[in-house]
Amino acid sequence: NKDITDSINYAKRIQEAILPSRDNIKSDLGDAFVLFKPRDIVSGDFYWMTRVREHILFAVCDCTGHGVPGAFMSMIGNDYLTQIVVDGKVSSPGQTLGLLDQKIVTALKQTGEPGEAKDGMDAALCAINFETMELEFSGAKRPLIIIRDNELIEIKGSKYSIGGNQIKNKFFDSHNLSVQKGDLIYIFSDGYHDQFGGVNGKKFSIKRMKKLLLAMHHLPIPEQKQVLENTLDSWKGEIDQIDDICVIGLKV
Repeated sequence: NKDITDSINYAKRIQEAILPSRDNIKSDLGDAFVLFKPRDIVSGDFYWMTRVREHILFAVCDCTGHGVPGAFMSMIGNDYLTQIVVDGKVSSPGQTLGLLDQKIVTALKQTGEPGEAKDGMDAALCAINFETMELEFSGAKRPLIIIRDNELIEIKGSKYSIGGNQIKNKFFDSHNLSVQKGDLIYIFSDGYHDQFGGVNGKKFSIKRMKKLLLAMHHLPIPEQKQVLENTLDSWKGEIDQIDDICVIGLKV
Protein backbone atom coordinates (compact mmCIF):
# COMPACT_ATOMS: atom_id res chain seq x y z
CA ASN A 1 0.00 0.00 0.00
CA LYS A 2 2.82 2.40 0.85
CA ASP A 3 4.61 1.68 -2.44
CA ILE A 4 1.44 2.28 -4.45
CA THR A 5 0.61 5.46 -2.53
CA ASP A 6 4.16 6.78 -2.96
CA SER A 7 3.92 6.06 -6.67
CA ILE A 8 0.60 7.93 -7.00
CA ASN A 9 2.00 10.86 -4.99
CA TYR A 10 4.86 11.08 -7.48
CA ALA A 11 2.34 10.92 -10.33
CA LYS A 12 0.61 13.90 -8.69
CA ARG A 13 3.81 15.93 -9.13
CA ILE A 14 3.84 15.08 -12.83
CA GLN A 15 0.16 15.99 -13.25
CA GLU A 16 0.63 19.29 -11.41
CA ALA A 17 3.64 20.13 -13.59
CA ILE A 18 1.51 20.11 -16.77
CA LEU A 19 -1.14 22.45 -15.29
CA PRO A 20 -0.78 26.18 -15.98
CA SER A 21 1.30 27.87 -13.29
CA ARG A 22 -0.06 30.65 -11.08
CA ASP A 23 2.37 33.06 -12.73
CA ASN A 24 1.09 32.18 -16.22
CA ILE A 25 -2.53 32.52 -15.12
CA LYS A 26 -1.81 35.92 -13.60
CA SER A 27 0.16 37.20 -16.60
CA ASP A 28 -2.36 35.99 -19.22
CA LEU A 29 -5.74 36.18 -17.45
CA GLY A 30 -4.93 38.88 -14.91
CA ASP A 31 -7.47 38.99 -12.08
CA ALA A 32 -8.39 35.30 -11.87
CA PHE A 33 -8.51 32.33 -9.51
CA VAL A 34 -8.43 28.56 -9.90
CA LEU A 35 -10.04 26.34 -7.27
CA PHE A 36 -8.62 22.86 -7.86
CA LYS A 37 -9.43 20.07 -5.39
CA PRO A 38 -8.79 16.47 -6.48
CA ARG A 39 -10.96 13.90 -4.69
CA ASP A 40 -8.03 11.52 -4.47
CA ILE A 41 -4.33 12.20 -4.87
CA VAL A 42 -4.50 12.68 -8.63
CA SER A 43 -7.40 14.19 -10.53
CA GLY A 44 -9.72 13.50 -13.45
CA ASP A 45 -10.50 17.23 -13.59
CA PHE A 46 -7.90 19.50 -15.09
CA TYR A 47 -7.59 23.10 -16.18
CA TRP A 48 -5.74 24.29 -19.26
CA MET A 49 -4.64 27.59 -20.75
CA THR A 50 -2.62 28.91 -23.66
CA ARG A 51 -2.20 31.98 -25.85
CA VAL A 52 -2.80 31.92 -29.62
CA ARG A 53 -1.98 35.29 -31.18
CA GLU A 54 -4.34 37.83 -29.56
CA HIS A 55 -6.55 35.16 -27.91
CA ILE A 56 -6.17 33.61 -24.46
CA LEU A 57 -7.82 30.19 -24.38
CA PHE A 58 -8.67 28.61 -21.04
CA ALA A 59 -10.66 25.51 -20.14
CA VAL A 60 -11.96 23.32 -17.35
CA CYS A 61 -12.27 19.64 -18.31
CA ASP A 62 -13.95 16.86 -16.33
CA CYS A 63 -12.76 13.41 -17.39
CA THR A 64 -14.60 10.15 -16.80
CA GLY A 65 -13.83 8.87 -13.32
CA HIS A 66 -11.34 10.23 -10.81
CA GLY A 67 -8.13 9.03 -9.20
CA VAL A 68 -5.70 7.15 -11.44
CA PRO A 69 -8.09 6.35 -14.36
CA GLY A 70 -9.31 9.95 -14.44
CA ALA A 71 -5.73 11.24 -14.30
CA PHE A 72 -4.75 9.10 -17.32
CA MET A 73 -7.62 10.68 -19.26
CA SER A 74 -6.62 14.15 -18.10
CA MET A 75 -3.11 13.69 -19.47
CA ILE A 76 -4.53 12.58 -22.82
CA GLY A 77 -6.98 15.50 -22.91
CA ASN A 78 -4.30 18.05 -21.97
CA ASP A 79 -1.94 16.76 -24.67
CA TYR A 80 -4.60 16.78 -27.40
CA LEU A 81 -5.81 20.27 -26.52
CA THR A 82 -2.24 21.54 -26.87
CA GLN A 83 -1.82 19.70 -30.20
CA ILE A 84 -5.04 21.16 -31.60
CA VAL A 85 -4.65 24.74 -30.41
CA VAL A 86 -0.90 25.35 -30.21
CA ASP A 87 0.39 23.09 -32.99
CA GLY A 88 -2.71 23.29 -35.19
CA LYS A 89 -3.29 27.03 -34.58
CA VAL A 90 -7.02 26.46 -33.97
CA SER A 91 -8.51 29.22 -31.79
CA SER A 92 -12.25 28.52 -32.20
CA PRO A 93 -13.56 26.73 -29.05
CA GLY A 94 -16.31 24.90 -30.97
CA GLN A 95 -13.90 23.61 -33.61
CA THR A 96 -11.39 22.69 -30.89
CA LEU A 97 -13.90 20.55 -28.99
CA GLY A 98 -14.97 18.85 -32.22
CA LEU A 99 -11.37 17.93 -33.05
CA LEU A 100 -10.76 16.84 -29.46
CA ASP A 101 -13.77 14.51 -29.69
CA GLN A 102 -12.38 12.95 -32.87
CA LYS A 103 -8.94 12.44 -31.32
CA ILE A 104 -10.34 10.84 -28.15
CA VAL A 105 -12.57 8.48 -30.14
CA THR A 106 -9.63 7.44 -32.33
CA ALA A 107 -7.13 7.10 -29.46
CA LEU A 108 -9.44 4.91 -27.36
CA LYS A 109 -10.64 2.95 -30.42
CA GLN A 110 -14.27 3.78 -29.68
CA THR A 111 -15.95 2.03 -32.60
CA GLY A 112 -19.16 1.06 -30.81
CA GLU A 113 -18.18 -2.52 -30.08
CA PRO A 114 -19.35 -4.02 -26.76
CA GLY A 115 -16.80 -3.96 -23.95
CA GLU A 116 -14.62 -1.15 -25.30
CA ALA A 117 -13.66 1.95 -23.29
CA LYS A 118 -16.51 4.45 -22.98
CA ASP A 119 -14.29 7.07 -21.40
CA GLY A 120 -14.43 10.72 -22.36
CA MET A 121 -14.79 14.13 -20.82
CA ASP A 122 -17.03 17.17 -20.37
CA ALA A 123 -15.47 20.57 -20.94
CA ALA A 124 -15.95 24.33 -20.90
CA LEU A 125 -13.59 26.20 -23.22
CA CYS A 126 -13.28 29.97 -23.64
CA ALA A 127 -11.24 32.17 -25.97
CA ILE A 128 -11.00 35.78 -24.87
CA ASN A 129 -9.50 38.77 -26.66
CA PHE A 130 -8.81 41.53 -24.16
CA GLU A 131 -8.15 44.08 -26.90
CA THR A 132 -11.49 43.71 -28.70
CA MET A 133 -13.31 42.57 -25.52
CA GLU A 134 -14.76 39.56 -27.31
CA LEU A 135 -15.31 36.14 -25.77
CA GLU A 136 -16.02 32.91 -27.61
CA PHE A 137 -17.31 29.92 -25.63
CA SER A 138 -18.09 26.31 -26.35
CA GLY A 139 -19.09 23.63 -23.87
CA ALA A 140 -19.44 19.88 -23.82
CA LYS A 141 -22.19 19.49 -21.19
CA ARG A 142 -20.67 22.35 -19.17
CA PRO A 143 -21.96 25.94 -18.99
CA LEU A 144 -20.43 29.40 -18.88
CA ILE A 145 -21.60 31.84 -16.22
CA ILE A 146 -21.24 35.60 -16.72
CA ILE A 147 -22.27 38.12 -14.08
CA ARG A 148 -22.79 41.72 -15.21
CA ASP A 149 -24.61 44.53 -13.40
CA ASN A 150 -25.77 42.12 -10.68
CA GLU A 151 -27.39 39.86 -13.30
CA LEU A 152 -26.35 36.26 -13.90
CA ILE A 153 -26.25 35.02 -17.48
CA GLU A 154 -25.87 31.30 -18.17
CA ILE A 155 -24.67 30.04 -21.57
CA LYS A 156 -25.31 26.32 -21.76
CA GLY A 157 -22.91 23.93 -23.44
CA SER A 158 -23.87 21.31 -25.99
CA LYS A 159 -25.67 18.12 -24.94
CA TYR A 160 -22.73 15.95 -26.00
CA SER A 161 -19.67 14.80 -24.09
CA ILE A 162 -16.29 14.50 -25.78
CA GLY A 163 -15.68 10.84 -26.63
CA GLY A 164 -17.35 8.24 -24.49
CA ASN A 165 -20.29 7.44 -26.77
CA GLN A 166 -20.93 6.65 -30.38
CA ILE A 167 -23.12 9.54 -31.50
CA LYS A 168 -21.98 10.49 -34.97
CA ASN A 169 -21.64 14.04 -36.28
CA LYS A 170 -21.48 15.76 -32.90
CA PHE A 171 -21.58 19.52 -33.12
CA PHE A 172 -20.25 21.84 -30.45
CA ASP A 173 -21.74 25.33 -30.76
CA SER A 174 -19.52 28.37 -30.40
CA HIS A 175 -21.14 31.36 -28.69
CA ASN A 176 -19.68 34.78 -29.50
CA LEU A 177 -20.16 37.40 -26.80
CA SER A 178 -19.03 40.94 -26.07
CA VAL A 179 -17.64 41.40 -22.58
CA GLN A 180 -17.29 44.57 -20.56
CA LYS A 181 -14.82 45.79 -17.98
CA GLY A 182 -15.90 44.40 -14.62
CA ASP A 183 -17.69 41.31 -15.97
CA LEU A 184 -17.23 38.13 -13.93
CA ILE A 185 -16.71 34.89 -15.86
CA TYR A 186 -16.93 31.40 -14.32
CA ILE A 187 -16.42 27.91 -15.76
CA PHE A 188 -16.39 24.74 -13.66
CA SER A 189 -16.73 20.98 -13.53
CA ASP A 190 -19.74 19.34 -11.85
CA GLY A 191 -17.83 18.35 -8.72
CA TYR A 192 -18.67 21.45 -6.70
CA HIS A 193 -22.42 21.50 -7.19
CA ASP A 194 -22.75 17.69 -6.99
CA GLN A 195 -21.17 17.49 -3.53
CA PHE A 196 -23.45 15.97 -0.89
CA GLY A 197 -23.89 17.70 2.44
CA GLY A 198 -26.06 20.11 4.36
CA VAL A 199 -28.59 19.12 6.99
CA ASN A 200 -30.26 16.50 4.79
CA GLY A 201 -27.19 15.18 2.97
CA LYS A 202 -28.35 16.45 -0.43
CA LYS A 203 -26.38 17.78 -3.38
CA PHE A 204 -25.26 21.40 -3.21
CA SER A 205 -26.96 21.84 -6.63
CA ILE A 206 -26.24 24.09 -9.60
CA LYS A 207 -29.05 26.41 -8.48
CA ARG A 208 -27.42 26.98 -5.10
CA MET A 209 -24.02 27.45 -6.76
CA LYS A 210 -25.36 30.15 -9.07
CA LYS A 211 -26.90 31.95 -6.08
CA LEU A 212 -23.53 31.78 -4.31
CA LEU A 213 -21.66 33.18 -7.33
CA LEU A 214 -24.15 36.02 -7.63
CA ALA A 215 -23.92 36.81 -3.91
CA MET A 216 -20.10 36.90 -3.83
CA HIS A 217 -19.22 38.33 -7.27
CA HIS A 218 -18.56 41.83 -5.92
CA LEU A 219 -15.73 40.54 -3.70
CA PRO A 220 -12.06 40.67 -4.73
CA ILE A 221 -11.05 37.58 -6.71
CA PRO A 222 -8.87 35.99 -3.95
CA GLU A 223 -11.74 36.36 -1.48
CA GLN A 224 -14.15 34.73 -3.92
CA LYS A 225 -11.97 31.63 -4.00
CA GLN A 226 -11.90 31.58 -0.20
CA VAL A 227 -15.71 31.90 -0.02
CA LEU A 228 -16.09 28.94 -2.39
CA GLU A 229 -13.72 26.85 -0.26
CA ASN A 230 -15.33 27.81 3.04
CA THR A 231 -18.85 27.20 1.71
CA LEU A 232 -17.85 23.79 0.37
CA ASP A 233 -16.21 22.75 3.65
CA SER A 234 -19.23 23.89 5.63
CA TRP A 235 -21.64 22.14 3.27
CA LYS A 236 -19.99 18.72 3.20
CA GLY A 237 -19.21 18.63 6.91
CA GLU A 238 -18.23 15.04 7.76
CA ILE A 239 -19.19 13.71 4.32
CA ASP A 240 -16.27 12.78 2.07
CA GLN A 241 -15.65 14.71 -1.13
CA ILE A 242 -17.34 12.63 -3.84
CA ASP A 243 -15.69 13.98 -7.00
CA ASP A 244 -12.86 16.12 -8.27
CA ILE A 245 -13.56 19.86 -8.16
CA CYS A 246 -12.30 22.58 -10.49
CA VAL A 247 -13.57 26.18 -10.81
CA ILE A 248 -12.03 29.07 -12.75
CA GLY A 249 -13.16 32.62 -11.98
CA LEU A 250 -12.06 35.67 -13.95
CA LYS A 251 -12.76 39.38 -13.60
CA VAL A 252 -12.45 41.18 -16.92
